[in-house]
Amino acid sequence: MLSSYYEKMGIKEILGKRIKALRIKNNLTQAELAEKVNIASKHQSCIETGKNFPSAELIEKYADVFNIDACEFFSISPFKIQESRQDIIREINQQFNRATDYELFLIKKIVKDIIE
Repeated sequence: MLSSYYEKMGIKEILGKRIKALRIKNNLTQAELAEKVNIASKHQSCIETGKNFPSAELIEKYADVFNIDACEFFSISPFKIQESRQDIIREINQQFNRATDYELFLIKKIVKDIIE
């Protein structure tokens, strides 16, 4: 089940995925985000993949860029999925059927970036 995937992840990986999701949501490349928070692109990549952990100062910079409270980065504890895989897929398909072509394009890009 999907919850076991998150249960196996450490805090660095979870935080990295959170930062990556926020970056994508804000239509930023890794290089653009790295520039905004004044770090090297390679360091940004390592943070998003969970190889490096950002400092408290860097988390505050991310919060400023994403216009969120820095504490929101730490409300990302692994979660238990209450729905079955089939129910999740069914609901996603319903949403896809209502999406415009442009929204589908964006969804494809986000899903690809998250999974890779």
